[in-house]
Amino acid sequence: MLAKIINRLCNGYMVYHFEVSFKEVGFCTKVLDILWKENLIKGYTKTNEDIITVFLRYHDGFPICTYFVVISRPRDRVYLSLLDLVRLSNDFGVLILSTTKGIMTDKQCICKGEGGEVLAYAA
Repeated sequence: MLAKIINRLCNGYMVYHFEVSFKEVGFCTKVLDILWKENLIKGYTKTNEDIITVFLRYHDGFPICTYFVVISRPRDRVYLSLLDLVRLSNDFGVLILSTTKGIMTDKQCICKGEGGEVLAYAA
């Protein structure tokens, strides 16, 4: 499900659309909240029919987010401990992790002392 959302966002950025729409699934609003807080998208809206419209962000005609990738897949799950996150903590992008305390970024995980499953990477 997360792969479909990220695929829609990547395709929208590749053809310079201002917005993309898809049906709401599971925890997609939490992932979109993280992307919004990191200024990778302008925002999103939900309709009564469970359709989410995401507004993409551009700067001088170029996409802000140039690289989206799904890290963990159902067969190949990737987990990082707190020590691994501290070692990777350079400002090179945003890791989206699923922890026992919810879905959060790598910086939030370091502040709360959590590790977890790496869902996606955005830069």
